[in-house]
Amino acid sequence: MFKEEKRQVAHIFLLIFALLLKFLQQWQVVLLLLLLLVLTMIIVPKLKIKRHFYRRGETDYKNGGVFYVLVLIVLALIFPLPVVAASWAILALGDGMATLFGRYYRATALAWNKDKTYAGSIAFIIFGSLGAAILLKWMVPNMSWLAVSSVGFKASVVAAIVESLPWKINDNISVAISAAVALAFII
Repeated sequence: MFKEEKRQVAHIFLLIFALLLKFLQQWQVVLLLLLLLVLTMIIVPKLKIKRHFYRRGETDYKNGGVFYVLVLIVLALIFPLPVVAASWAILALGDGMATLFGRYYRATALAWNKDKTYAGSIAFIIFGSLGAAILLKWMVPNMSWLAVSSVGFKASVVAAIVESLPWKINDNISVAISAAVALAFII
């Protein structure tokens, strides 16, 4: 497995912690995320496995990991936990799978951003929608599958569009925030 794939597996794997949000208070979620931030900034860089997560030319990988956790902390301070959980799913699954599909399934580049492909954007929407629907249903069991699927799809489309734009904002930030804002308006 190549370094970028390992990075994306870690990106996706962190979603497992979102399942805990159902059982925690908002302040506990912030503490959990602060613990993840400490692990990302202090513990992981000291481990031998850290070299598997560096991109070519990087001396460390912390920026992406730090932004990933920091934006979730901000979301947990602002939004209800179902929104945080669904946004996390879109960030982890949508963005993670977009990168993997974009790399493995060479497709036409997007007209407005040559660094992104239609295959990656479609994967983003499919997996982001699926993850958001599952996490929303987990967090709010009385919502119907049709409702969580519709909400997850709409928020994933918004986040996929934002992620595809050719700007220099770290996509861990732009995806999570755009997904949360979309979810807050839709739910």
